[in-house]
Amino acid sequence: MKPVKLTMNYFGPYAKQTIDFNEFEETPLFLISGKTGSGKTTIFDAMTYAIYGETSGVSRKGEEMRSEFASPSEPTYVEFEFEHQG
Repeated sequence: MKPVKLTMNYFGPYAKQTIDFNEFEETPLFLISGKTGSGKTTIFDAMTYAIYGETSGVSRKGEEMRSEFASPSEPTYVEFEFEHQG
């Protein structure tokens, strides 16, 4: 599986964030880094939630991933585009 694009809307600490993995095409390996609590694991939680309806770990459930920054009228969602076998 090759990630293409990940969009998180009020998911974890992300209000409105899109990661375009095509920007990393020139680099065969890239690093997701940041300070503790900056949302690194949330990126993997979002991918896993989009595919399986569950987060990547046992400590957080999908229902708990709604951002504290979201107003009641703003939806929480994840969109994940990926390629598989071309």
